[in-house]
Amino acid sequence: MTMEIREAVKTRIENLCKERDWTLNELIKRSGVHQPTISEFMNGRSKYPQINTIKKLSLGFGITLSEFFNDDIFNEVDE
Repeated sequence: MTMEIREAVKTRIENLCKERDWTLNELIKRSGVHQPTISEFMNGRSKYPQINTIKKLSLGFGITLSEFFNDDIFNEVDE
């Protein structure tokens, strides 16, 4: 199965939240990313988050940007 990068990023965020038993609101509090920014991306109204946003989310999860992208889901991204 192949997917677009935005789908992989969204799925990675969802999986990291599930692993920690967090809601998106918990991620918002911990990352400092504004609620509309996350909501628009997760609901498909914004196609691609900026790399700075992904970095803030990663820090909110307590991982590095490299660790965020170091997941098998990104091996399924369509070139």
